[in-house]
Amino acid sequence: MHDDFASALLNADLPVPASLTGHPGGRSRFNVYRNNVRVSLTEALAAQFPVCRQLVGDDFFNAMAGIYIEQSPPSSPLLTDYGVTLPDFIDGFAPAASVPCLADMARLELLVQRVQHAADAEPVAADRLQALLADPERLARQALQLTPACALLRSAFAVASIWLAHHGEGRLQDIRTATPENVLVLRIGLSVRLLRLTGADATFIECLRAGAPLGTALEHSLQQQEDFNPATMLQSLLEWRAVTGFITQGDAL
Repeated sequence: MHDDFASALLNADLPVPASLTGHPGGRSRFNVYRNNVRVSLTEALAAQFPVCRQLVGDDFFNAMAGIYIEQSPPSSPLLTDYGVTLPDFIDGFAPAASVPCLADMARLELLVQRVQHAADAEPVAADRLQALLADPERLARQALQLTPACALLRSAFAVASIWLAHHGEGRLQDIRTATPENVLVLRIGLSVRLLRLTGADATFIECLRAGAPLGTALEHSLQQQEDFNPATMLQSLLEWRAVTGFITQGDAL
């Protein structure tokens, strides 16, 4: 009975469960409830993915959301948790092929939400990090700990530029959608910022987030860009207060 109820609740093509049709008004009450649930889930997705909705329009987004809701019922009572699998769904949703950046835009919007609500972390004091930067031999052995309020996305599309344009920074008509972009999503103070990175910068950040020492991160980045200099990125991380600790030979400092 529970499975029939849950299935029919999310799929308007299924009949009202037989267990309800024998009760006066059962069919109409169920249909009202079913409609309210679908509307609530669709609105939750629209709130989670506003740029995606703007890219495809309300009708397309709502129709896509309806199919997603039928295939991916909520696994959490928190509506803010709903939609984490939408990017993968979009990858396999044939009508979305007309907007090839849509899945990565959904991934970016999820990262923005995650970074916005990530835990706070105290940054390393600037003088300690500056002293470390002045000692290249010691610096190479450090593994920097980055704030939880940051995330990295590599995309084959200009998703950061499109996201920024939808938030008033830049013009959509000037963006070449098929331009690959690497984007660091970072909360600075109370604001989430999107920072476009070079491929080498992205590799450097990726290695740091994986716990690699700076020497290893530099080595991998140099393989991608022979003249890569980590000083600019390290100074930026310092200015953004994104470094929350560093580890030498397994000991937290």
